[in-house]
Amino acid sequence: MTKQVFFDPQRKRWKRLRRIIDIVALIGFIVGVLFVVGLVRMTPLPELLLNTPKRNFSPLQVEATPARGGQKPQRSAHRKTDKKPSEITLNSGEGLRAAYYVEDDPASYSSLKQHVRQIDLLFPEWLHVVTADGTLTSYSFDNRPFDVVDHDGVHAVDHEQRVARAIASAGDDSTPAEIFPLVNNYDPTQNVFLPSIGDFLTNSTSRANFILQIDKFLAANPNYRGISLDFEEIPAEAQQGYMALLAALYQDFQSRQLKLFVNVPVGDADFDLKDIADHSDGLLLMNYDQHETGSGPGPIAGQDWFVNNLKKVLKIVPKEKAICAIGSYGYDWTTSIPETSKRRGAKPPPAKVLNAQEMSTQAAWQEATDADAAIELDSDSLNVHFAYDDDDAHVRHQVWFLDAVTVLNEMRAARALGIETFALWRLGSEDNSLWNVWDRPLHADPVKDLAQVAPGYDVDSEGEGDILRITRKMQTGHRDVTMDDDDSVPVAYRSITAETMTSYPLSYTVEQTGYRPKQVALSFDDGPDPTWTPKILDILKKYNVSGTFFMIGEEAQNNIGIVQRVYREGHEIGNHTFTHPDISEISNASVDLELNLTERLFAAELGVQPLYFRPPYSIDQEPDTNDQAEPADRIQNLGYVIVGNKIDTNDWDENPRKSPQEITDSVFQQMAAMQTRSWMRGSIILLHDGGGDRSATVAALPMLIQALRDRGYEIVPVSELMGKTRAEVMPPLRKDQKWQARIDS
Repeated sequence: MTKQVFFDPQRKRWKRLRRIIDIVALIGFIVGVLFVVGLVRMTPLPELLLNTPKRNFSPLQVEATPARGGQKPQRSAHRKTDKKPSEITLNSGEGLRAAYYVEDDPASYSSLKQHVRQIDLLFPEWLHVVTADGTLTSYSFDNRPFDVVDHDGVHAVDHEQRVARAIASAGDDSTPAEIFPLVNNYDPTQNVFLPSIGDFLTNSTSRANFILQIDKFLAANPNYRGISLDFEEIPAEAQQGYMALLAALYQDFQSRQLKLFVNVPVGDADFDLKDIADHSDGLLLMNYDQHETGSGPGPIAGQDWFVNNLKKVLKIVPKEKAICAIGSYGYDWTTSIPETSKRRGAKPPPAKVLNAQEMSTQAAWQEATDADAAIELDSDSLNVHFAYDDDDAHVRHQVWFLDAVTVLNEMRAARALGIETFALWRLGSEDNSLWNVWDRPLHADPVKDLAQVAPGYDVDSEGEGDILRITRKMQTGHRDVTMDDDDSVPVAYRSITAETMTSYPLSYTVEQTGYRPKQVALSFDDGPDPTWTPKILDILKKYNVSGTFFMIGEEAQNNIGIVQRVYREGHEIGNHTFTHPDISEISNASVDLELNLTERLFAAELGVQPLYFRPPYSIDQEPDTNDQAEPADRIQNLGYVIVGNKIDTNDWDENPRKSPQEITDSVFQQMAAMQTRSWMRGSIILLHDGGGDRSATVAALPMLIQALRDRGYEIVPVSELMGKTRAEVMPPLRKDQKWQARIDS
């Protein structure tokens, strides 16, 4: 009988095969261990070595300015029940806390995330009426208006669902914040409240259209429990139409179990507060702006002025309809420096106000630090202020602001009048230490609770350009306060009468470099994409342009051939994380893993270590807030160079989608703005080659390249803006690193 070819009665072949399998398994195990060990062990990248000008300021001792006009669900400390906030009668024994949120300030989102558990009613500034027909309008990140309600339905206004995610993050809160979107007549493109609101209010058809759109909007967003209305600069002849709108809207909401809150100024006789209270669920008394950008320098809410306003309002508005809105922000008035009178004894001419701008409390502290100025609690108004001379610009700065001291004083005074419900204007601009007294102002120990002052949210940005380097970490400040010693006033209601900052709270300092007035670099995020990246590479090759591609590791892993083509054709590559998370919202270990996976992929497939890093989402331009700067600082310490983008085309935004011409125009609009706004100056343009339909980007690219060259701009790689070479920003692997790259590949 013929034996089969594989007949092996002694099992010799099997023994040899088993030995081979064991050896292969062992090698595989060792390779796997080495891969994992290399993955979790972060090795600093080679350092790429990249003088802030000294500004001459002179602090002033200023005289007091008299106030003008005088896990297991847990509930917040100020709450007594687990009822929904909208079910609580205002000022009835259970105080509520409200806050305003603005979309265009990253600090507002940072504050919301940090303090969402201490907020019951949230008023996000999402909706606007800027046309006479009452159309409900919202704005994209780059201030492009879009109709909230149209033939396609109702469009989302909570960008990237940030507010919804922040509230959801407080999963252990038994009484989570309820959302009441704010509707106003503010035009963010002009930065003004439009007096033309009168054309809308006096037209009954437009008012009916507005109510219809509001109903559709709230029906599509059942988590929103009503609205907060803030119409300002209303002409006198439109007041009757305004009251007609409130009456109709209030009646409509009553049948739908929705709430209508109305923002009203204090001391404005044009507003009939009694009638407004009768046709709303609550009045938000905006008890601030005693002095503002349209006036001369002075207290923003003098204590006597603040209290007298409340007393007047409470004579005509029931407490059950009153919410006291208090501020924590400031103004910086730039004035001329008064000339010394030549006549003995004569008064110098008054200083002329040259400019005034709103600022956060953190910005005020930073300004005081830069000027080496000491703040003072004005004894008449109990508002904080300081002043200094800018010797370089030959101007004087008068800064007044409302900090945690003024907030506590105001809350205690309001409580003495029976007010228990407060709203904060606004999240992101406030003194962070106010949250220590926010819940229980009568039970706070101000000397202790306000002593440690954590920095606010804004980073301190210095220089011009898109190449970012963090040069100072956060520092906690310290405050000493003196309490009123009047024995006739109960201890719980006593005010703070003096404060001294022994050290100022300081944010991260981000130094910006790389701005070249006639040079720009093209950068592309979120690729490589098998459809769009090759088309972009073809265009760059045709026009002889070198670009910089910030790649997502996950996408690069699936498109290795395109990655290699990008490198082969002379472009630069940067790390954009592996899965595109918001690095300010994940753990340090997760950030390290995101970076290392992507870095190891580049090393294995290209044999280089790209040093560029660009964070995903809103941090990509630059870290705007301390919670964004913190992970960026860690990443910088690993050897990465953080590359921002001051010129953002927003080509990714699909609501509404930009045309190729609009993408091109937006670049030159931002370049024009740089001429007068130094903080906007940069040379790196952000485009996208992945993450969605990039047909508009592909169509815009030739047009943009040609337009840049026609206007005298040179298109260069990012490395040239830094004064480096491509080899320096993407150094080849050392010999001792190549074995790890072979294992990874």
